[in-house]
Amino acid sequence: MRSSVCKRLFSKGRLLLLFLIFPFSTLHSKDSFLDFIYVDANTGQSSGGHSALRFDDTVIHFQYYPDEIFRVVRESYERFSYSYNTYSNRTSKIARIKISEEDLDKIRTGFEKLALIQFKHIKNLGSIRSDVQFLKELQTPEKNIKIRTFGYFRKEEGAKPSSLKEELGSILGKGWLGKLRTQIKKELNSALLEGKFTLFSESPTVQNGTYPFYKEGISSWFLPRLEKLSVLEILDLGYSLDPETIFLSSGKSLNEEEKAKLISLKESLKLSIIELLQEENSTWGHSVLVNLARFFVLEKSIQEQRLYFLVTFPESVSQITPTTWSKDKKVVEASSDLLLEASKTFREERLNSENLTEENYLTWEDLENRDWELRTGLSRGISIRNTFDRLSPDLSGNFVFSFPTPEPEIISENLLRSEQEEVKYYENLKRFYTFKLITKNCTSEIFDSLEFILNEQEYQNVLGKRIDPHSSLTFIPFIAYDSITEKWKIKEETLELSHRKAALEKIYESNPKWKTYLKESNVFSSSIYQTNPDDHMFVFFTDDVILLRPIYGIVNLGWGIGNFAIGIFTSPFDKGRRAQNGLQSAFFSLPELVFFNIRKGSFPGAKPLRSERRSEP
Repeated sequence: MRSSVCKRLFSKGRLLLLFLIFPFSTLHSKDSFLDFIYVDANTGQSSGGHSALRFDDTVIHFQYYPDEIFRVVRESYERFSYSYNTYSNRTSKIARIKISEEDLDKIRTGFEKLALIQFKHIKNLGSIRSDVQFLKELQTPEKNIKIRTFGYFRKEEGAKPSSLKEELGSILGKGWLGKLRTQIKKELNSALLEGKFTLFSESPTVQNGTYPFYKEGISSWFLPRLEKLSVLEILDLGYSLDPETIFLSSGKSLNEEEKAKLISLKESLKLSIIELLQEENSTWGHSVLVNLARFFVLEKSIQEQRLYFLVTFPESVSQITPTTWSKDKKVVEASSDLLLEASKTFREERLNSENLTEENYLTWEDLENRDWELRTGLSRGISIRNTFDRLSPDLSGNFVFSFPTPEPEIISENLLRSEQEEVKYYENLKRFYTFKLITKNCTSEIFDSLEFILNEQEYQNVLGKRIDPHSSLTFIPFIAYDSITEKWKIKEETLELSHRKAALEKIYESNPKWKTYLKESNVFSSSIYQTNPDDHMFVFFTDDVILLRPIYGIVNLGWGIGNFAIGIFTSPFDKGRRAQNGLQSAFFSLPELVFFNIRKGSFPGAKPLRSERRSEP
């Protein structure tokens, strides 16, 4: 069992729909404040709590990702609150400091710079990996080059060119497509003689505060031109959307007002395509492919007066198997209902009250995709794809185009060099952006970053006394929070209650407290909590009691040990899952024996229920 502070864990059973739930809420404040947030422990994400900073409606915090890179995360407070307070059922303490707008801006800009530098490093790594993939594709006899977003289109035999081609011709001039294609082909055919296959850049150094400039390699020259050629082929040779890459929304048919707004958005996308085609650079290919795919799906929706959307889930993404989600089908169904409601609300409140902008459409497309994914998984009994990232129509497709290439030996040499550079750069990134339980975690990184952004005098004037997480126990989140309330210039403290505690308070308002407590104190009779695959087996909640905690802990410990014992005999049938679950349950019951609570349960199917309250002075 590995215990960690602030280390993000991605469970296959989680159906976390973070940025979909609160896409439009904001926090308004006349004064400038910096908030330090301490989130208490739970077994699902960290056993030592979590720390973050809040600027207005933006939260900055640090999380460990599956690629072994400890990342700066910038997200809305609503998304953060849903993830930690609602889904993970954890209470937050928030210490507020009143500071000038100038000082706030300096701190905010400093963290955003750190995030930008890290983002550029990760983008550089992606570019090197793109070189590796491109060179591998050149080695194949077919020389099929994977082009992002080209996978949404398929060629119709005998089909006429898209009507969009004629419209573009009337604006861009007669023969524009042929001239542009000839120009790009000429560049590709002369690439070998001009040394484009030898393009190679060494990865930049990885050090604090230094922006990682990178010239990029071979794929950065070839792929944009091939993307442009794929656009021209789609327009010229009668391509249409592949039916396998789109889906029908569960919503009702379009009314006339909605249809008019879709037509307006389609025209807006056409104007964007025209503007991009007129740009004199080599990078518009992918943007036009995305706009073309959305243009075609909007066109289909308008013609049939039913809503269609592109399938935008990534090709490589974690999947929740039917074996996993069927264990708690009710939770999955609740998540599906929640998404369906969110999509319906978006359509009713946003689409009917505002113009349909491209940004609004992206949110809508994302909502509909997640709704469709859950509905399809439930109805067909198949795996459900899940991702924390915003969805984008990047489905790759094979594009075949012949142009002169170097000898196979030369390609192999270039491939080996790019592969070595990828390994070196990735290792450097993992080494620099590492996670260490004591010296480099979510709390220590906040303090270290503040010291990097502010000089000694600024730190003292703006925040208060210096806090060093490396010479004390303040690397532990809850100790760090106590230290901040003592040493920093705190104006006030507030609480953000966990989902269960907030729900309990509401029930207590209209029901006898002792009866409610007896019912809600355990997982078997609770009306708030439902067991789910994310949680280990336990009996009593101990986060809202102190004196009874060791007694409840003994029961929970016995329950865990009992399930472990039974699991030994059921291992041949469940592959040891019950035994492992019981052992983990017993492990997280041990702190309860000494009045300390970690486990609180989680609420993957819960709707947002936020109740921020001022703490007692």
